Amino acid sequence: MKKILLICNSDGALAIFRGPLIRALVSAGHEVVTVSPRSHYFNALEQMGARPIELEFSRHSTSVFRNFGLLRDLVRTIRYERPDIVHSFTHKAAIYGSFAARLAAVKKIVATITGLGTLFIRSDIRSYLLRCALILQYKLLLPGHTKVLFQNPDDKHVLETLRAIDPRQSILTNGSGIDLEETTLPDDDAVVNAKKTLAAEIGTNIDGRIVVLFPARGVPEKGLREFYDAAHELNTRFPQRYVFCHMGLIDADASGAFGADEVSVFAQEHGVHYLGFKPNPLDYTIAADIVALPSYREGVPRSLIEALALGKCIVATDVPGCRETVVDNWNGFLCRVRSSASLADAFAKVDLDFLAVTGPRSRQLCEDKFDVRKLNALTFNAYGLPSPNPEASYFRSETHGI
Repeated sequence: MKKILLICNSDGALAIFRGPLIRALVSAGHEVVTVSPRSHYFNALEQMGARPIELEFSRHSTSVFRNFGLLRDLVRTIRYERPDIVHSFTHKAAIYGSFAARLAAVKKIVATITGLGTLFIRSDIRSYLLRCALILQYKLLLPGHTKVLFQNPDDKHVLETLRAIDPRQSILTNGSGIDLEETTLPDDDAVVNAKKTLAAEIGTNIDGRIVVLFPARGVPEKGLREFYDAAHELNTRFPQRYVFCHMGLIDADASGAFGADEVSVFAQEHGVHYLGFKPNPLDYTIAADIVALPSYREGVPRSLIEALALGKCIVATDVPGCRETVVDNWNGFLCRVRSSASLADAFAKVDLDFLAVTGPRSRQLCEDKFDVRKLNALTFNAYGLPSPNPEASYFRSETHGI
């Protein structure tokens, strides 16, 4: 049996997104150690059978001294633990975790690029310089024998074209996957009850109205302005047709982020119910008819994968990461990026007849592309370990009726 060390800048991301992988590894008899900052998810990681180690990452810091300190701490931790395999997630962890593993003479190194992020969206000079620095770090610090997992083909193509990653290192996955045995398609009673709970919370009668949920942090790159402007337009045109809700954390540390007070005022002005952060987001997704994400770029967003699993109509931008969850005019609609008018038009295309057929279609798409058993089988293969589910065929050709 092997010792696998998983590195990430968030213990929550490890527990939520990598929980099925951790449980599969532990179930197969392997020892799992996680390295991340500490929050309340350490207990969840321990319950899965992992042994969490606290290490601060300073996610938004570009300080050379802090990053050198991070590299030093990672090397010390890896040398002390002596793992057989090191797997890192997100940019900073992928670069410094993989380089630290190389310095610690780990033979099997794997990195997952969960999305290229805002540096590949923004066009200002600072973002350009940081983007160049990131690419240089990948070229210099990522060991040549590292397996690199990408969550969508566009990100893979970009880093390969920039020669930051050797194509021989690259492996394409479909997002972080989801456990479809845990996330089942809700029945009609569950949807009705979820809608009643939502209606009571927001103090609004939602009977006969289409509930549109925007599950995203309050940052511009998630398409926050576009969602709110589209909501305002449709509320003006069809006052009793829609109920628009925004659920998500306010990331005050992110560049260009809205403050909590700003979002609340913005929501009131545009006829949007701002729900804030919710520890039980699936309950609100069940209540929704449409789940919308007009983001500028993603890896493959967990919120949309969950919406597919729950049989929801998806409206998203035609950009990397989002387009992977939508077959246009089949289980939802794609819209233009940075266009509230295009987003409003996409919402207006959805009627009750379309909602009646999107549920099983979205669930089917999720089963075909995002079943975590397939991702686990692929990840075990990257580790050089026997598959936990040998009969699963990860690569399938699906037409979904089009």
